[in-house]
Amino acid sequence: MPETAKEFAFQKNLKILIWVFAALLAWPFLRSLSTNNDLNIFFGAAERLTQLKNPYTQPYNAQGWALYYYYSPLFASLLAPFTWLPKFIVSEEIPFGLFLLKLLWNALNLYFVYQLVQFVNRTFQPPKNKKGFVFWFCFALLTYRWVFLNLLYGQMTILIVWGVVKAFEGVISGSIQKNLGLAFGVTLKILPIYMVGQLFLMRKWSAFFIAVLLSVLMVLLPYVYLPAAYHTEILLSWLNNINPFSKNHIVELGEGGFIDMGALITKYLTGLNVEGEARIDWFSMGERGVFSATQVFRLMVLASCWFWLERFRKLAIQHWELLSMSVFLACIPLAFPHQRDYSLFMVWPLLLFVLNDVIFQRSSLHRLTVYGLLVGAILMGSVIFFEALPFDMRRDISGYRIQGIGGLVFLIFSQGYLWTKSNGHRGDVGV
Repeated sequence: MPETAKEFAFQKNLKILIWVFAALLAWPFLRSLSTNNDLNIFFGAAERLTQLKNPYTQPYNAQGWALYYYYSPLFASLLAPFTWLPKFIVSEEIPFGLFLLKLLWNALNLYFVYQLVQFVNRTFQPPKNKKGFVFWFCFALLTYRWVFLNLLYGQMTILIVWGVVKAFEGVISGSIQKNLGLAFGVTLKILPIYMVGQLFLMRKWSAFFIAVLLSVLMVLLPYVYLPAAYHTEILLSWLNNINPFSKNHIVELGEGGFIDMGALITKYLTGLNVEGEARIDWFSMGERGVFSATQVFRLMVLASCWFWLERFRKLAIQHWELLSMSVFLACIPLAFPHQRDYSLFMVWPLLLFVLNDVIFQRSSLHRLTVYGLLVGAILMGSVIFFEALPFDMRRDISGYRIQGIGGLVFLIFSQGYLWTKSNGHRGDVGV
């Protein structure tokens, strides 16, 4: 087939894929407008803040759960104007202000998704042929569920991934515009502080200091418009709630469905009863044991990230800074406490590096590595749309924290992938 005909077929198929992908996103976009999700909690926190009440001391009701607000005072204050809007009910007890907040937040998330698609196109530059279409088709499969979950549940993960990508794509610099999204992510949910640490390890001093400075300024900004004593009170409450050494963040019993390493250890190695989940009595590890095991895992994760960063830097691998970023980002859902399935979107950039190499580079990955990565991706829910499964299966997937196990399996076998990639092997995939 002539090149022009191949490109025409590619463009036609890609347009169909884009329209199907966009149409499927309408489902979670519209559903989230009339259902309870985390934006209900954020809206409730903003209401308490406007009343000068502490938004961190009492839980919020969401679909039968009593959930706490863990985000920053700044974020709650940014949502406060939505609480001043008329209180008439739009749908399912959703007041107009909350409805508008959900609508705008979903639209903003779709903008971030568009920006991330452009990032993928710039980074991997898929050819306009059959292989290029296979890449985009697999990209859609690996992306849709994470976007679905984050839209449906009103989450911040897409924003965080976008902010990290913006800071690390291209020339890493100390410009405010380039680091603003990263700093806001740190202020919002503390998780991207791992990426600020990466800037330090990369010796990108200007970017590191600007990210830190912006984060500190954002934390202190509410002092400008909130009573100082009140903001000090809620700021201390927030810092106490996100303290990674807190018992609630080590032995995770209050809520079900967490997928981080502390939650996996609590589930399988303590014999404790997790609310709403079946009890597993394999081993009885005490609180001290859970704390020690979790901290050792976090240190191992950080050490491995630093190892790959230094190895990629020395070997000057193509896109080594982005590849290092994807490794650091992929570790966050397991290394940080209170993570749920939607946070596995942070594994997405590393998944795309694997996908690109399998389709275009034909890296000589060992058969075991390929199968291990595939099993991890399946268990994470990257390949199978779990929400289409029967309720009992979905309950067991959540209750037994299968997606966390999948993330751990993927993380383990990704070490083999990164080793092969760093050795620069070429040839056929060993499958």
